[in-house]
Amino acid sequence: MLRLGLIGAGRWGKVYIRTIEGMAPRLKLVRVAVSRPENSWKELVASPECDAVIIATPAPLHAQMLRACLEAGKPCIVEKPVCFDTATASALKEQADKARLPVLVNYIHLYNPAYQALKKAVAASGKPIRGILTEGMDFGPFRADTGTLWDRCPHDVALMLDLMGGAGAGAEVSAAGAFPDAEGRPEMVALRLRWKNGVTGWIQAGRLSPQKKRTLSVITDTALYHFDQQAAVKCRRIPFDFPGRTALGSGPLPKEGEPIPVPEKPAPMEAMLAAFADQVEKKAPPAGLGLTVELTRLLEECDKVLRS
Repeated sequence: MLRLGLIGAGRWGKVYIRTIEGMAPRLKLVRVAVSRPENSWKELVASPECDAVIIATPAPLHAQMLRACLEAGKPCIVEKPVCFDTATASALKEQADKARLPVLVNYIHLYNPAYQALKKAVAASGKPIRGILTEGMDFGPFRADTGTLWDRCPHDVALMLDLMGGAGAGAEVSAAGAFPDAEGRPEMVALRLRWKNGVTGWIQAGRLSPQKKRTLSVITDTALYHFDQQAAVKCRRIPFDFPGRTALGSGPLPKEGEPIPVPEKPAPMEAMLAAFADQVEKKAPPAGLGLTVELTRLLEECDKVLRS
């Protein structure tokens, strides 16, 4: 049994509580603390009752709390974003590597069974990726401490970096934004990532859409692989000739394509917690913070463009 402590009992913290309850006896939530007063969460981190810690607090507190967990020798799950600058992300990665402790950042869509099915289908095709498009929209939630770029876009960038694998480092970025909040941060953003191997990533994200959207499209030379979280058919393969922008064979370009089978379970949150437990129990290698460092670098560059 893995005994967990949870810092943060807000909307997302409650999701953790429900999910952990459903994963007994493998997981057990033994302590819950809030971010204020400070001694409350520090006592939880230091407690011998807790084998590992989950950080589900407002984003500006993540880095400080993760650092404290590593100093206490506690494996940790932390919500995104871990921090807002590359220097801090790199320092935390170095600290985690030296401590040899599992640290899992909850990029929750990486654990969605539909995304996993799409990723396997793309890999099985043997065709190189030419482009990746994502869309993450909703009406809110509006957070005083985090703008759209750092609140929503970590999901999109994490999906792209995961698909790119070892080729994911070193992308150049451009960005545009609209509808600034009281702090001047755009509520709607569009980002372009361009990798040295010619792959382009295109992200549209925002908190002013009346319709919730979470989509991902991966383009190869012979097909478009599409994931839509809100659709009845979550995952599809649409065959077409990308270089020629024409249908394969005769007839018009297809729209529906071929369904890609997607398992109903486990739910993303359950899959993420199971992956973390595997890492703590040394059944799987630690995820580490390598992806997070590159993700933070890309978003920091986008942030600079948007502020300028």
